[in-house]
Amino acid sequence: MKNRLDNLKNNPKFQEKLEKIKPKKNIWGVLGVVLLFFVPEVINVMWYKEITIWLMELIHNAPQTPMSELLEWSIPKIFTGEISFLNIGFGIAFLVWIFWNDIKRWRER
Repeated sequence: MKNRLDNLKNNPKFQEKLEKIKPKKNIWGVLGVVLLFFVPEVINVMWYKEITIWLMELIHNAPQTPMSELLEWSIPKIFTGEISFLNIGFGIAFLVWIFWNDIKRWRER
């Protein structure tokens, strides 16, 4: 496993692809991470009851299709009113990744 990780560290193609998916260190990169990982959690905690009621009402007025059945099945699993620590963890990891070079420089002082 250690050999594979060392190979990935030294593989220029892998490093290039990794840099492509890394959020940029500007307002849009940070805002994108916040909007994708943190804001949905706040919305879920604050308004999950209203969203659930609205979606259930929408489903009951819509024709019965496999997609509406899937939506009805998934609503109670998605909108729970609880924080997803996995989602928050990914958000924190992306923010650390954005500022990793600055963090390393700060620790070296």
